[in-house]
Amino acid sequence: MRDAAEVMAVTTAKMRREMDERECKRRNALSRTSPGLVLRRGDVVTVVETFGTGEAFLVEFTKQGGRRHANSCDWMGVLYPAEIEVMGSAAESG
Repeated sequence: MRDAAEVMAVTTAKMRREMDERECKRRNALSRTSPGLVLRRGDVVTVVETFGTGEAFLVEFTKQGGRRHANSCDWMGVLYPAEIEVMGSAAESG
């Protein structure tokens, strides 16, 4: 049986602004934040959940160039439309 994440379209977004180490730590939904972790303008994040009609997004970020590994990410948190540019899903582009 395939994992649910394998059949869902993956939606990505680009950061519109930077988040320094302090803000990343404060807004991280994970129990731990890697020391020195920052989100830079242009970094690609994966949209995990959309709240409402796009009022907010639960996103995850992986330092290894956006490559997702099952059950693993470096940062997860809620971002707002002013903070990210939603680029669409892999299914739409393929």
